[in-house]
Amino acid sequence: MMRHSLKFGLLLFIIFSSCESGHHESNDNDGLDESTAIDNPFVHTAYFWFNEGVSEDQLSAFYTDTEKLRDIKTVKALYYGKPANTDRPVVEKSYDFAVVVHFENLAGHDTYQQDPIHLALLENHSGLWEKVMVTDVDPH
Repeated sequence: MMRHSLKFGLLLFIIFSSCESGHHESNDNDGLDESTAIDNPFVHTAYFWFNEGVSEDQLSAFYTDTEKLRDIKTVKALYYGKPANTDRPVVEKSYDFAVVVHFENLAGHDTYQQDPIHLALLENHSGLWEKVMVTDVDPH
């Protein structure tokens, strides 16, 4: 089961890395460049299933605060968006929104987890989702 979860997480990471969306951006807003690209990043991904009845205003505020994660110093790249419009049986599309964050290493991830920007996002918006699933990939 753990192998399946890792493969699923990697598959979703590849999908999000290759999809274009209004919310697919890197730390420099123009895609990865030499200053932000890192070999073998630690990848943190969170998948959200929103509660029924969540308003567009609530979602907009959540998306705005998600963008603020980019300001955390250890975030090397940030991607977020809705499931891609792909049609293959192996693609998981039941979630409503996902966030993919690249860090240089596990220590950068750990710093991010305690950063006030990340903690504020969780505090201000945790009532929006009925389920969240997190995957972390350390390619080292």
